[in-house]
Amino acid sequence: MLEAELTFPRLFARQAYWREFPPPPMLMRAIAVGLGVYKPAANTTDAMGTLKAMFPGGKI
Repeated sequence: MLEAELTFPRLFARQAYWREFPPPPMLMRAIAVGLGVYKPAANTTDAMGTLKAMFPGGKI
């Protein structure tokens, strides 16, 4: 359940929890990548281009 107010201590606590106890699909993917069985697809998204298109004036 997501907290009503997400603060930095809660965010860091959640990150520490998921680092210690990862969800099974993430754990299986990490193991497969480590063993060389699965190769993630290359990132084809141009994040900087998308950001520049959202703010054509250059100010965020």
